Amino acid sequence: MQEHPFTLTSQDEHSIRGTVFQPDAPNSVLVIAHGMAEHAGRYVDFARWLNGRSIAVVTFDHRGHGAGTPEQDRGHYSDSHGWAKVTDDLHRVLCHSRALFPGLPVFLLGHSMGSFIAQSCAQQHPDSLDTLILSATNRIHRPHLLVSRLIIGGLRKLFGRRHLSPIIAQMTFGKFNRLFRPNRTDCDWLSRDRAQVDAYVADPLCGFPCSTGLWHDFIRGMLTINPTRWRKDLPVHLFAGTDDPV
Repeated sequence: MQEHPFTLTSQDEHSIRGTVFQPDAPNSVLVIAHGMAEHAGRYVDFARWLNGRSIAVVTFDHRGHGAGTPEQDRGHYSDSHGWAKVTDDLHRVLCHSRALFPGLPVFLLGHSMGSFIAQSCAQQHPDSLDTLILSATNRIHRPHLLVSRLIIGGLRKLFGRRHLSPIIAQMTFGKFNRLFRPNRTDCDWLSRDRAQVDAYVADPLCGFPCSTGLWHDFIRGMLTINPTRWRKDLPVHLFAGTDDPV
């Protein structure tokens, strides 16, 4: 088995940093789109486990995430067209994966935030993947999202795209964690496995606040998702924790 980093350049000259985990004789390739306020490095053990089952794995960091992100950009997609850019980044990684492993089926696993970026990519670039796997996702509830967009849009106008809003934090992750009171940490909602929660809390590249601009881009992007427009023969697998608040 081999592991090697790669860097792709996006249309706006952003560096997309990732890693290829390659078994000796791969029979398929899995691209992973990670969740919000985490990074691709959290999937290393999983990628190595899959390599042991002849599955090649490609991981990468979304904009605003990962060790290569400048501190001032952490938790922020872009000052303009953020959703289009993160979707295009994923598409470039999928194309790169096909080029690395020609002839092999390409599976796309999106977790939480990554599940919505994956859905957007599947909708816009239907031939870039063979199977869509969605972890910790949900149905697009338009009335709820429209209200959230209105609130977050107002905060963005008042304080700017890079504002880190405690109001948004309480509306989202804070709300999730309140479902698991009494709380041991601020991240109890992530997993019933305490060791995994503690690893997340201790990781300096996890748990950071995201900008008002990112949240606004994210919600606007979710509102563009429409499964009726997906490729009709695309296999989709859904899974989540039994008490996952997402």
